[in-house]
Amino acid sequence: MQLLKGLFWLVGAYIGFRLVRFYLVERNDPWFWGCHGLGAARKEKLVHFFVKCGALVLSNMPKKVRMAILDAIKNSKALPAKLKTTADSVLDFDFENYNNLVAAPTIAKGAKALGMRNLCEWLYRPRHFSTIKSEYTDPLCRPILLIPGVKVKPFYPPRCKEFDWIERFEKATSVIRDEFLSLTKNNPKSVATYLVPEDMKTTVSGWRTFFLVSPQGKQMVENQKLCPKTWEILNDLPGFIPENMTMFSVLSPGAEIRSHAGLTNAAIRVHLPIIVPEPTKSVIRVGAKVRTWEEGKVMTFNDAYDHQVWNFGTQTRVVLFFDVWHPDFTEEDLAILKRGWSNIKDSMGKVADDYERMSKKQAESDTQGTDDW
Repeated sequence: MQLLKGLFWLVGAYIGFRLVRFYLVERNDPWFWGCHGLGAARKEKLVHFFVKCGALVLSNMPKKVRMAILDAIKNSKALPAKLKTTADSVLDFDFENYNNLVAAPTIAKGAKALGMRNLCEWLYRPRHFSTIKSEYTDPLCRPILLIPGVKVKPFYPPRCKEFDWIERFEKATSVIRDEFLSLTKNNPKSVATYLVPEDMKTTVSGWRTFFLVSPQGKQMVENQKLCPKTWEILNDLPGFIPENMTMFSVLSPGAEIRSHAGLTNAAIRVHLPIIVPEPTKSVIRVGAKVRTWEEGKVMTFNDAYDHQVWNFGTQTRVVLFFDVWHPDFTEEDLAILKRGWSNIKDSMGKVADDYERMSKKQAESDTQGTDDW
């Protein structure tokens, strides 16, 4: 009996220690992805901690129990309407498919190196893992979904062996630019102010987009038909991820995209600048590094890092914006990753439909005029 009591207190002390350490590390996290990364206010940091607590509880529940609780929450009339969109997006997340990605050898190796029991640990212990010194992590690399096992760095060189298709792709700049100019001339409302996916109400002044693939991964088929050559060129690129956000990104003079981080470090963000009249005045910071765009010259970076964009000039900057798989993945990794990633994106179907509907509504009522490209 005494032995059982001693074991009970030992287990209780261990659990208590883990919870105290969780609180001290994650409560003092300076980050909040949903509100400008490292520029988050105290209130947002507190919200982020509660989100982590929710992830801790939900991701460790049996699936059937979790689904029953989540369905009850989503159907509850007590849930404020302004939180419903965010709640749907969070509560529909596919925890199992995220964890199952560890079947890929490279990811399994990375998870072991970081001491991760499963990938969902990242959802509630991001500060802990991001501050571990390794080639897979960086305190400024804070994606929503960390995929361990691939090296992190803010930018890739303009010409690098990992992306030997870049020079060939750059030769298509004039074709892609002409198609963009044609679609905006024939469809003036096609490029609309960016609608923030998290609440589908907030917009980013001075940043306009034309989606080929929505933030949730929905194929915007009608938009793809308006620029068929661009879509064909993208699909011919090695490693192109058709489930990830793909768009023309338009930044007006004086505009700023505030500090934030992307969806995952498993993808590398590619920008093809098609209209950059003032190269030294359009600036991007990724982590602690700063670069500028040059028309027709591809820029590749890991948008899992905290990053920020400015247009200090007097003219508009336009880039084609898409993702490719991280070059550290093997074919075996990608076979597992692509299947799991598609399932994760499919789990966001309802939210994707809502975003498409709301973004169309936003475009119709957009009061920001078309710039003189």
